[in-house]
Amino acid sequence: MSEEWVEIADLEVKTKIGVLEEERATFQRLLVSLRWQIPTGFEQLKDEFASTIDYGAVATETRRIALKSELHLVEALVSEIANGLMDRFPIRTLVIELKKFVLPDARYVSVKTTRRR
Repeated sequence: MSEEWVEIADLEVKTKIGVLEEERATFQRLLVSLRWQIPTGFEQLKDEFASTIDYGAVATETRRIALKSELHLVEALVSEIANGLMDRFPIRTLVIELKKFVLPDARYVSVKTTRRR
Protein backbone atom coordinates (compact mmCIF):
# COMPACT_ATOMS: atom_id res chain seq x y z
CA MET A 1 0.00 0.00 0.00
CA SER A 2 1.32 3.40 -0.91
CA GLU A 3 1.75 6.33 1.46
CA GLU A 4 -1.38 8.30 0.56
CA TRP A 5 -2.98 10.57 3.13
CA VAL A 6 -5.96 12.90 3.51
CA GLU A 7 -5.27 15.85 5.79
CA ILE A 8 -7.22 18.60 7.53
CA ALA A 9 -4.84 21.23 8.90
CA ASP A 10 -5.70 23.36 11.93
CA LEU A 11 -9.44 22.74 12.15
CA GLU A 12 -10.83 25.19 14.71
CA VAL A 13 -12.89 23.62 17.49
CA LYS A 14 -14.44 25.03 20.65
CA THR A 15 -14.38 23.21 23.95
CA LYS A 16 -14.29 23.72 27.68
CA ILE A 17 -11.07 22.14 28.86
CA GLY A 18 -8.46 22.66 31.55
CA VAL A 19 -7.51 21.63 35.03
CA LEU A 20 -8.44 24.94 36.66
CA GLU A 21 -12.07 26.04 36.93
CA GLU A 22 -11.27 29.47 35.48
CA GLU A 23 -9.92 27.73 32.38
CA ARG A 24 -13.15 25.79 32.05
CA ALA A 25 -15.42 28.81 32.61
CA THR A 26 -15.65 29.65 28.90
CA PHE A 27 -15.12 27.90 25.60
CA GLN A 28 -11.55 27.83 24.35
CA ARG A 29 -10.36 27.75 20.77
CA LEU A 30 -8.23 24.73 19.92
CA LEU A 31 -6.78 23.69 16.57
CA VAL A 32 -6.91 20.08 15.48
CA SER A 33 -4.88 18.68 12.60
CA LEU A 34 -5.98 15.30 11.31
CA ARG A 35 -4.19 13.04 8.88
CA TRP A 36 -5.58 9.68 7.80
CA GLN A 37 -5.35 6.87 5.32
CA ILE A 38 -8.44 5.46 3.67
CA PRO A 39 -8.93 1.68 3.34
CA THR A 40 -7.80 1.57 -0.31
CA GLY A 41 -5.29 3.43 -2.43
CA PHE A 42 -6.44 6.59 -4.20
CA GLU A 43 -6.11 4.86 -7.56
CA GLN A 44 -8.72 2.26 -6.56
CA LEU A 45 -11.33 4.95 -5.78
CA LYS A 46 -12.25 5.29 -9.47
CA ASP A 47 -13.37 8.86 -8.69
CA GLU A 48 -16.33 7.57 -6.65
CA PHE A 49 -17.19 9.61 -3.54
CA ALA A 50 -18.78 6.59 -1.83
CA SER A 51 -15.41 4.81 -1.91
CA THR A 52 -13.59 7.36 0.23
CA ILE A 53 -14.03 8.98 3.65
CA ASP A 54 -15.88 12.31 3.59
CA TYR A 55 -13.50 14.87 5.11
CA GLY A 56 -16.45 17.17 5.83
CA ALA A 57 -18.01 14.45 7.97
CA VAL A 58 -14.67 13.90 9.75
CA ALA A 59 -14.47 17.63 10.53
CA THR A 60 -18.07 17.71 11.77
CA GLU A 61 -17.53 14.70 14.03
CA THR A 62 -14.30 16.18 15.41
CA ARG A 63 -16.08 19.45 16.28
CA ARG A 64 -18.99 17.54 17.85
CA ILE A 65 -16.72 15.46 20.09
CA ALA A 66 -14.77 18.55 21.23
CA LEU A 67 -17.90 20.62 21.87
CA LYS A 68 -19.58 17.98 24.06
CA SER A 69 -16.40 17.03 25.92
CA GLU A 70 -16.16 17.61 29.65
CA LEU A 71 -12.57 16.44 29.96
CA HIS A 72 -9.83 18.28 31.82
CA LEU A 73 -6.73 17.18 29.91
CA VAL A 74 -5.86 17.77 26.24
CA GLU A 75 -4.23 14.33 26.31
CA ALA A 76 -7.63 12.81 27.12
CA LEU A 77 -9.42 14.93 24.50
CA VAL A 78 -7.08 13.96 21.65
CA SER A 79 -7.59 10.32 22.63
CA GLU A 80 -11.38 10.73 22.73
CA ILE A 81 -11.39 12.32 19.27
CA ALA A 82 -9.16 9.57 17.86
CA ASN A 83 -11.32 6.80 19.31
CA GLY A 84 -14.52 8.44 18.10
CA LEU A 85 -13.23 8.84 14.55
CA MET A 86 -11.87 5.28 14.41
CA ASP A 87 -15.25 3.97 15.63
CA ARG A 88 -17.24 5.95 13.06
CA PHE A 89 -15.06 5.80 9.92
CA PRO A 90 -13.12 3.00 8.19
CA ILE A 91 -9.82 4.80 8.73
CA ARG A 92 -6.72 2.63 8.30
CA THR A 93 -4.23 4.97 10.04
CA LEU A 94 -5.06 8.20 11.88
CA VAL A 95 -2.68 10.85 13.24
CA ILE A 96 -4.09 13.75 15.26
CA GLU A 97 -2.39 16.82 16.70
CA LEU A 98 -4.34 19.07 19.06
CA LYS A 99 -3.04 22.58 19.80
CA LYS A 100 -4.00 24.62 22.88
CA PHE A 101 -3.08 28.26 23.36
CA VAL A 102 -2.44 28.44 27.07
CA LEU A 103 1.14 29.57 27.75
CA PRO A 104 1.80 33.29 27.28
CA ASP A 105 5.39 32.77 26.13
CA ALA A 106 4.73 29.92 23.65
CA ARG A 107 2.82 29.74 20.36
CA TYR A 108 0.95 26.68 21.61
CA VAL A 109 1.10 23.42 23.52
CA SER A 110 0.30 20.34 21.47
CA VAL A 111 -0.44 16.69 21.98
CA LYS A 112 -0.37 14.00 19.29
CA THR A 113 -1.70 10.49 18.96
CA THR A 114 -1.77 7.79 16.29
CA ARG A 115 -4.25 4.96 15.76
CA ARG A 116 -3.95 2.02 13.35
CA ARG A 117 -6.20 -0.84 12.29
